[in-house]
Amino acid sequence: MVEVPKLAEEISELRYSALNHLWMHNRDWVKTGEDGGPDIVVDGDGIKVNDIDGKTWIDVNGGYGSVNSGYGRTEIADAARAQMEQIQYFPQGTTTAPLVKLAEKIASLSPGDLQRSWPVSGGSEANETALKIAKSYHKRLGDNGRYKIISRKGSYHGATGGVMWLGGGGTSRSDYEPTVPGMVYAPQPNRYRCEFGGQTDEECAILCAEAVENLILFHGPETVAALIAEPVSASSLAAVPGDPYWPMIRDICDKYGILLIADEVITGFGRTGKMFALEHWGIVPDIMTVAKGITSSYLPLAATVSTTRISDVFAGEQNLFRQALTF
Repeated sequence: MVEVPKLAEEISELRYSALNHLWMHNRDWVKTGEDGGPDIVVDGDGIKVNDIDGKTWIDVNGGYGSVNSGYGRTEIADAARAQMEQIQYFPQGTTTAPLVKLAEKIASLSPGDLQRSWPVSGGSEANETALKIAKSYHKRLGDNGRYKIISRKGSYHGATGGVMWLGGGGTSRSDYEPTVPGMVYAPQPNRYRCEFGGQTDEECAILCAEAVENLILFHGPETVAALIAEPVSASSLAAVPGDPYWPMIRDICDKYGILLIADEVITGFGRTGKMFALEHWGIVPDIMTVAKGITSSYLPLAATVSTTRISDVFAGEQNLFRQALTF
């Protein structure tokens, strides 16, 4: 029998272990095993990663759209290590200087009066937090009937229990039915597949925005807490809405007292040429969620950012926003 080289043996053992112990995202271990086991990457530099077999790959989607700064940025890793060696977390009821500086930095980069950040670990948590803030905001004002959330068909806002239902149903959600109550679905302003026929970008944008207002009137403005949307929907072919869309949506939300939540988890931190994508239309949301590019996935970090008009409603011990998360 030919002796298997040690390195090849280690690779085989690692793949075998992965097939038996690791539950990979959106991969079936039976089919993966039939294909020879999972691809395992070991290091990276810029847009490229190297796998355990010595092959070099170009990561064309940047780690699910989260590695904005590229792989192998040792200065980021060194900064994270230095902080971990000093203190890696904080006791209950305290904070740290870097976290304070981060919140200040986010405020300085954010448009308008988005000034206060609630830090979390990822985009799904940031969007869950945004929905909770929106609903509890209205309760603080005495509008206890506002619980419905409008999202756009085909959008994706996360995989956790509440936000997974934003954007509508589908096979990826059917295992977890029934749907969370209060979900309302608006048309996607995508000219390529516009619900209202073969319109121009502008015509599709106007019709889709008007459809949002019609939905609000149908359900009753007094029942709607917020509208959440990506400025550019990544899961809808990254379709850029026609220019009338976002100004109309902002006006509609203001007209009916509905909070506008911008999901900038993918589009934030320069991905569209502006720091945040809504800046292309000069729009300031009431709440903005950020993740992915905030650390380029070197650490799990995200934030839900609100304007002072929203956060000030939670001032005072009796009005605290009731949420606490660790890891």
